[in-house]
Amino acid sequence: MRRRRWLALIAGAAVLVLTPVMAGAAPLTSGQLYKPVAFFRFCAEAQLDIANIDETVMANKGITIGGSIYADYTDFVNSKSSVSVAGQSILTGQYVEYRDVNLTQPKMFRCKLRTGESIDKGAWPVGSANNGGRFAVDPYFGLGSNATGVSTNATDQQCTVVNQRTIDNVWAGLTPSQQSAAPYTPVGPTPTLKTVADNVVGAGPLWTVSVEPMSVVGSELQVKSLTLLANTNSAGVPRFEGAHYCTLVAPEYLRDVLLGTATVS
Repeated sequence: MRRRRWLALIAGAAVLVLTPVMAGAAPLTSGQLYKPVAFFRFCAEAQLDIANIDETVMANKGITIGGSIYADYTDFVNSKSSVSVAGQSILTGQYVEYRDVNLTQPKMFRCKLRTGESIDKGAWPVGSANNGGRFAVDPYFGLGSNATGVSTNATDQQCTVVNQRTIDNVWAGLTPSQQSAAPYTPVGPTPTLKTVADNVVGAGPLWTVSVEPMSVVGSELQVKSLTLLANTNSAGVPRFEGAHYCTLVAPEYLRDVLLGTATVS
C-alpha cells in the first residue's frame, strides 16, 4: 500500500478548513500516526485510496484535495462531500469520535469522500436542488474533463483498504517485544487481527447511527467499516450522489488495544 503525503491547517470557529494536498511532501510514516499531521490528513488520505487516485496525474492537472474537519456532529451530518470547481479541489469532510470526555483519545474517524467515478463528471442537471444555507455546495458531481484520468478505476475500493493500511502502519510502529506481547496479530499463519467486508448502506440516516469500529469475534479482533455508497445517477437526487462515506478505526485506538491499555467496547 502506498504511503501518503499531505498538508497544512487553518483553524476556523466550528470547522477546521484543510488546505490542499501538496505534491512532493515527505511521506507519512508510522511514527507520525499519532501526531497532528496524521490527524489532519486522515480523510484526505482515505480519499486517495478509495477513489484509486493517481497522485501524479492529479498534481499535473492542478487538482488538489481539501476539506473540513467538523467539531459539531450536527454540522457534519448536514454537510456533504463535494468539489470546488473554481479551486479545482475535491472536498472531503471529517469528524472524529473519541473514547474520553476530554476529547484526547480518538476512537473512530467518519470520512465523507467522493467516488472515483464522479471526479471527472460535470454539472448537476439544471434546476437540481442544493443543500440549504451554509451547507450549499458547488452544483457539480466532479471537476469535469480536466479530471479525466485522475481516478484509475471507476470501481471504488472498499473502506476496509484504509483500515488495513491503518493496521499495517500501527503494527509497523510497535517494537518487536510489543508485537510479541500483543493479544492480536495481523501476521503469521493464523492472523487474529483482520478487516471484514464493508457493511454498505444506501441512505445517510443509516450511516450516521452509532457504531463501533472494532469488535472481538471468538479469538479475532475484527476491524469494521460502515459505508455509504451512492454513485452518480444512482439516487435521483444529485446532491446525494458521488458520495462514498466510511467509518474508520483511529490508529490510536487500535494501538492501545494491541498494547493492552484499552479494551474493545
